[in-house]
Amino acid sequence: MDEVGQRDHLAKAIEMRRLALGLSASAAARTAGIDRATWSSAEKGERDTLPHNWAGIERALRWKAGSIAAILGGGEPSPAEGDDVDEEIELVRTDPKLTEDVRERIITLIRERRERDKAAGMQETRRMIDLFRRG
Repeated sequence: MDEVGQRDHLAKAIEMRRLALGLSASAAARTAGIDRATWSSAEKGERDTLPHNWAGIERALRWKAGSIAAILGGGEPSPAEGDDVDEEIELVRTDPKLTEDVRERIITLIRERRERDKAAGMQETRRMIDLFRRG
């Protein structure tokens, strides 16, 4: 594959992964620590993605380090370790009718609810332990 073909292959992989994660280009760029124009250029294949941006892009797309090099070599990216899909959060991330701000607010509420549920579960477990110790 020639250099232009490699760049196009990378651009398509970046775009497909971002869409699969339900991220806007702006949110992905923020997570990657690059500006929106740089992200857009990488996703459109308009110019080479510079190696100093690779780690941020891989982080934003939840790929293992080295995934961009693999893609440019004709291979495929690897998902980051522990990148189990959280179906509830993915449902929010992939809803096309939600704005990025609303997605972030809902995800925050989901995480807060999970923390409350966890604390309540721990309290219930302590009560059960106390009951069995007495019995």
